[in-house]
Amino acid sequence: MANTSRAGSLAAGLLLVIALTSCGREPAAKNPDLPQGPETSADSTSIPPSSGTDPVPGASASAGPGKPGGTGAPPSNQPPRPGTGPGQAPGPAGKPQPAPGAPGNPCGKPPPGPAGDGRAQQRIYFTPPGTHQWPDVEVTLRACATSGLPVTYQLQNGGRGGSCWAADFAGTTTRAQSVPLSCEVTATQAGNAAFAPAQPVVLTWMVNKLAVKIGWLGSADTLFYSAPGHVATLQVRVTAMHAIPPLMIYTQANGACGEPEAPRSVGGTNSAAITFTVRVPLTDPGAQPGSCDLRVSVDSNQIANGSYDNRHYVVRR
Repeated sequence: MANTSRAGSLAAGLLLVIALTSCGREPAAKNPDLPQGPETSADSTSIPPSSGTDPVPGASASAGPGKPGGTGAPPSNQPPRPGTGPGQAPGPAGKPQPAPGAPGNPCGKPPPGPAGDGRAQQRIYFTPPGTHQWPDVEVTLRACATSGLPVTYQLQNGGRGGSCWAADFAGTTTRAQSVPLSCEVTATQAGNAAFAPAQPVVLTWMVNKLAVKIGWLGSADTLFYSAPGHVATLQVRVTAMHAIPPLMIYTQANGACGEPEAPRSVGGTNSAAITFTVRVPLTDPGAQPGSCDLRVSVDSNQIANGSYDNRHYVVRR
């Protein structure tokens, strides 16, 4: 009986030693085949919200659209970013551009707001036809509407009256039939089911006669008697900004100079500068020194009327 009591005391002591020596050891690994519950800890600390950077440089596990280290590509089941999908094309500075066939605004900003009938408004932009000189008598009219609809043109008096005589349109091109020409041109766009009519724009197209300049070339202000013949030879130069058409030449002299001799016509050679000679006889070689005034005029249906130049000379022996 005493032995049994001693054995029981010894077993109890061993159990106490085992309990004391196992205190502080890590718990045994859980069986992976058993369901796992959430682990909690009384002394755990909260993790601050992510600042948008991966905790480890170069890590990409958490990278995605909008995160550093990711490819930026959305998942396959998500819509693409604006401006990158079908129907968009990158434009200047990466801005998306309208897809081909999409409504455009090719010539400026339309008026704000809808028209009174609810249709969209439109505006015409018309490049001024300008003022031209013969033989630059052809003009191509250039206007566009903010709607993209075609613009039509009307000439003053239909191009058949007043100061506006012009050829019929060939596309958007017309020619002056006579000069000078001053012709109002009206650009219109009548609208359609989507756009209200545009406000017409009226501009002026002008074609003037060719302006020429006449000058005496390389001659002093004094003409001397010369023998034989007592004739002074002078040169006249006609210049213009375009090729000079055939010109009629007229000369006149007063005083100590006789009737000048000059060609009856010059020009028509596709040149913008023409030089011709004028021979001036000096009257009464035995007379006292005097003076003369010379005048040269040129005329043509295509140049400005009254193109002339006067030159005053002193005549000496």
